[in-house]
Amino acid sequence: MGLLKKKQVQYILIGLVLALLPFIFGFKRATVTMLDTVVIYAIAALGFNILLGYSGQISLGHAAFMGIGAYLSAFITMELQLPFLLAILLSGVVPMLIGLLLGLVALRLEGHYLAIATLGLGVTIQHIFKEWTGFTGGFSGAKAPYASIFGYAFKSRESFFVLAIAVLVLLSIFAYHFLTSKAGRALVAMRNSEHAAKAMGVSLFKYKLIAFAVSAFYAGVAGSLYMHLIRYSDPNTWGIELSLNLLGMVVIGGLATIGGSILGAAFIVIIPELLKEIPVLGEIRSLSTILTGVALILVIRFMPYGLVRVGKQIQSKRQDRKNKSSLKQQISKP
Repeated sequence: MGLLKKKQVQYILIGLVLALLPFIFGFKRATVTMLDTVVIYAIAALGFNILLGYSGQISLGHAAFMGIGAYLSAFITMELQLPFLLAILLSGVVPMLIGLLLGLVALRLEGHYLAIATLGLGVTIQHIFKEWTGFTGGFSGAKAPYASIFGYAFKSRESFFVLAIAVLVLLSIFAYHFLTSKAGRALVAMRNSEHAAKAMGVSLFKYKLIAFAVSAFYAGVAGSLYMHLIRYSDPNTWGIELSLNLLGMVVIGGLATIGGSILGAAFIVIIPELLKEIPVLGEIRSLSTILTGVALILVIRFMPYGLVRVGKQIQSKRQDRKNKSSLKQQISKP
């Protein structure tokens, strides 16, 4: 029982259960593809949550890092004919290094200035994708082979789901250890109060840069997986809409929580698909974008801690009511 209390073991067990779902229930190909997409976006959202939820820094250009990871993975596996494992690793490392370089400039800004700067960086990188035809294929797009490890190709959506879950579990375990380490505690202190953290000797710029780099690594890995799932990508995929969706996943799911990132990704991907089945709503263009905006407003207004903490929020309100009721009874007594 003591072993089950460890977060690493819990993540592995949950991952095993989730990986078996498509095989147990025999979902349709489209449904499994949707689940694959949820897991991929959950990886990107988890990295984004480290930046926004734990360090308090916002980025509106994170889709560009996913794009870098996607195109790089396609180039390594398609053009250079190198293994997928090397491709997915480099697809995380290269965006991380680029994130470090960009962060040296961008992270000297704060608040909405940082948001505007990262938005500009994202738009710039997207235009590079459109013009650098030798690497990205421009508007014609780039293609990638099936993901393959030790000769086994993940051709079916179900097998790819197992691969994506394995990556998500590994990165969740890493995120847990990172966030409970000295660096993670520094990020939380910085988010709560930069002045107090600085007074305690925390280097604000150093830990902001670390958070930016780690989140870029997660985004690059997610981009690599997306590329080998869809096996095609064009520059329009990696625009501001995706960056806003990542923001929505983190805020709706729950800031500063690993589970919130996954829940938020599931909400943003699955709910619009379910609403499309409704006759009137299914005809609305940009339904996903509209839903994200409405959900953000409602969550910020009524569930500021995200969907992952709704149960605790309800329990806390009930306890407050009980305390108030008890206090009134005590006051009313002679």
